[in-house]
Amino acid sequence: MVVRDGATLYTIEGVAAALLMIATATIVFQAISIYTPGDTHIDDMLLEQLGADALAVMDMPRGQGDRTLLEEVVQDWRPDLFDATFSPLLRERSLAAEDPIQYSAEISYRVGDGVASVTFSDPPGYIATGRDPAVRVTRWVQIHPPPHHPNLPENLRRDRSQMVLLEVILWRG
Repeated sequence: MVVRDGATLYTIEGVAAALLMIATATIVFQAISIYTPGDTHIDDMLLEQLGADALAVMDMPRGQGDRTLLEEVVQDWRPDLFDATFSPLLRERSLAAEDPIQYSAEISYRVGDGVASVTFSDPPGYIATGRDPAVRVTRWVQIHPPPHHPNLPENLRRDRSQMVLLEVILWRG
């Protein structure tokens, strides 16, 4: 039996085509994401990371010795500035302009031997229902308010600095 060069080329061509089909099938199947009910925690982890990153960006000082934006927002009691900064940071990181992330912020602080909380921010479009599943991100903020600051709640008006806990609850609405 005589084997010619044409048969060898057909064999090499067949092997190359088979490898190309296997590589294509591998790429296609790796690109498919199938979520099962057990994988829903992945969305929660991503939402938590978005919130933590947004608070971290707000808690970076602009220069050496400067207050952070988060300190200014809490100390001057400016929920409007918090909403104007926090919300775009969430949208920027989620890569979706119409991402339905909603949030509510609360500040907790020490009063005597206990802890008190006060709502800090309920942004426009805030809906109090449908918060399940929700994630919580927190950040400690040191404030140095003057004792007679007009915007601060009564219990936060002190003549010394103090630490408060900013807690943001995030959910997709």
